[in-house]
Amino acid sequence: MSPPKVSLAGKGQKPVVVGSDEAELPAVNETPAVINVERCGRVGRQQWQRRRTRHVICGVAFVIIVAVAALGTMAMVHRMRRHHRKHWSVCYGQKRLNENVDVDHNNKLITVQHDHDDEAKTPAVEILHEYGRGMVAYKDVDKKVCYIDRLDETFETGYERWEAYEATDRKDPKTLKVIGKPIEVEVLQHICDIHITAHCADAKSVWVMEIEEKEVTTQMEVVHM
Repeated sequence: MSPPKVSLAGKGQKPVVVGSDEAELPAVNETPAVINVERCGRVGRQQWQRRRTRHVICGVAFVIIVAVAALGTMAMVHRMRRHHRKHWSVCYGQKRLNENVDVDHNNKLITVQHDHDDEAKTPAVEILHEYGRGMVAYKDVDKKVCYIDRLDETFETGYERWEAYEATDRKDPKTLKVIGKPIEVEVLQHICDIHITAHCADAKSVWVMEIEEKEVTTQMEVVHM
């Protein structure tokens, strides 16, 4: 005798035969996944564009940095060369007499020399700026006298000042008042050291101080440089 058959009524369900080897489970109504291909493609392009923009910005920034570094190096080299000149010429006074400027960067010395000029009534003068000791010696070659004064500037300032005279000429004559008696050699060596001592070796040395022309009196011994 065969087993009874049971029918289950239901919308969308397939009858199931109990006890049958070929019994089927009810079908499951599943919604298939939707893949938005267009959206994925747009997102990918945006990411690629952002990466490309970053690469371009980085490349431009690198070029700018290299250019700035190159210009900075060139400017530094130019400045170093400009500030390590050892010789040039300037013009002095109304007659525009020629003066030769020599620089010793190692010892921080600046020497200025101009020849005797009868028309301008100017003696031959050799000026030594000794920045290590902060002294300046004006040597009148004709009279063989060294007029020594304090030097109130740095080597860098003095260098720039004398270099500027190439374009503007030197129009700053100095009035020097002689102070006291001639300086003894031992005192000169102690105070002014070897460079000024050698500069003034064949001359008499005296102390001077710079004054304004309007301060000059008949009782003063003054020289003009």
